[in-house]
Amino acid sequence: MTIVSSTSTLDRLYIVLKKILCLLIISTGILSGCSSTQQPNETVAPTPAWESTYQQGELNGESLYDLLIAELAGHQQQYDVSLEKYLKQAELTGDPGIIRRAARIAQFTKDASSLEKAARIWVKYEPDSQEPQTLLVGLLIQQGKFSKALPFIEGALTTNSHQILALLNSHAAKMPPKEAQAYLSIINKQTQRTPKNSELWLSRGILERRVSDNNNALYSFNKALKLNPKNETVIIQKADLLKDSGKYSQALDVIAAGLKRDPENKQLTILKIQTLYKGNQPKTAVKESNQLISSFRTDNQLHLYLALLALDFNRLDDSKAILQTLYSRTRDTSLHFYLGLIEEQLDNPELAIQHYLQVNRGNNVLQAYTRTLALLAGDTKEPRVTDIITKATANHAELAPDLINVYADWLRSFKFEKQAITSLDKGISTYPDHIPLRYSRAMMRPPEEFPQSEADFRFILNKDPNNAMALNALGYTLSLYTERYQEAYQLLSKAISLKPDDPAVMDSIGWILFKLNRYDEALTYLTKAYKVYPDPEVGSHLIAVLVAQNKNQQAQELFTELSSKFPENPHIMNTEKTLNGQL
Repeated sequence: MTIVSSTSTLDRLYIVLKKILCLLIISTGILSGCSSTQQPNETVAPTPAWESTYQQGELNGESLYDLLIAELAGHQQQYDVSLEKYLKQAELTGDPGIIRRAARIAQFTKDASSLEKAARIWVKYEPDSQEPQTLLVGLLIQQGKFSKALPFIEGALTTNSHQILALLNSHAAKMPPKEAQAYLSIINKQTQRTPKNSELWLSRGILERRVSDNNNALYSFNKALKLNPKNETVIIQKADLLKDSGKYSQALDVIAAGLKRDPENKQLTILKIQTLYKGNQPKTAVKESNQLISSFRTDNQLHLYLALLALDFNRLDDSKAILQTLYSRTRDTSLHFYLGLIEEQLDNPELAIQHYLQVNRGNNVLQAYTRTLALLAGDTKEPRVTDIITKATANHAELAPDLINVYADWLRSFKFEKQAITSLDKGISTYPDHIPLRYSRAMMRPPEEFPQSEADFRFILNKDPNNAMALNALGYTLSLYTERYQEAYQLLSKAISLKPDDPAVMDSIGWILFKLNRYDEALTYLTKAYKVYPDPEVGSHLIAVLVAQNKNQQAQELFTELSSKFPENPHIMNTEKTLNGQL
């Protein structure tokens, strides 16, 4: 049986469904009074007993059945079942009413993946409707899927340009330049069609900044301001562009004009302070900061931001004063991290350590311990370091594996290799799935223990097959300690596909290609790696390839450059032996 559907037919179908639903509810209510074993929230998931065919614009028996189940499930707040049924029928029938219902349920449940699916179905069956395009574009931009949103952007701008442009503006900084250029091309067309839309000129300017076209961005902001002189966002964007271009006095003039209209504008005042610091007017910047703090006495985040801004521009005493005042009011121990940074820069290591060890909340707890250990350099500090880490792991159980890693790295730095491995062994016994601990242990083992290192690398890759660091490390160590060159090459090929611009991976694959006598390919990778990261080890590998290709003069020139920069480096010393044997 096939029920021909139009929008009005679907509306009538919903009336029928609601009547059936009401009967079911009444029936359920009556039965619940007679039976104590009924489960009112039992999952609704029956299966129809017929086979169905589908044509767009038609509803069949299975459609009716699924929609009934969906409505009943929704009544019982089983929204996942309801959404599943509506999405299924939206895709099969292409009925606008069903598609909209699926989209609304997905919006209500905040199910982004289902909402994207519903919007795509909607666009497919109603390609001229602007609502689904707006919905889809907004969703994709918010998720950072900029290239996927591009095909729908023009249609969405036609319907709701204000909302879409606001989304573009807020996410433009995350766009890769290539995608920003594609959006800019669309916005340029729109400004030609509606040249008096100030919001379009604003978005155009923001995208032009993203692709480093600052001259045109300034032109666009000026056009936007001419159309709407009071637009705060345009004022901020123009002033910020001038600041970043080094035109500090012009930026301050724009900010002054904005503050004349709105003297209490916090964002403009912050931009003024930034510009004063950048323009080498730190005393005026500090004065403005203090005035802003007085105006917003309880805005702790603002006070912290201004303290860190002063710290960035080396106004240590001013930053310290703000932080101490803020701490006296809030007793927020996370502020000790920044006070520790200031004491470090003032060359007061013990005071810095005292501050770091008081950090017991916030995002910088681990960093505070890392900096503490960095200040305790030397093997004589081992008992104190051990005591600090012992207490830290007890007080911060959630950070214990990372703290053990930091401790092991410190021990290795000061030649306590066996103690470092022992610490890692204990850590792994407690946290066997912690990948960084496994990686550190694999990297710290001596060459004669390579089989144990390989076991750790294999463990990591079993858990995370696309771990580029582990692929690179295992591939490179295989090239050093074994003759399993082809296996190493397979690992490093995968690593370079995952991290094509990483100089460490480029060096490793260049080295294994050298081992495989593929000198031309090796030279390409190693030359690129050395250009990005002129390290003595990378340089020594490059010299080895040059010698193998009989490019002895280039090898000698590179050796001279490296030996002058790194005269005591063991890689350079070994390379000298290679050169002496070849030249």
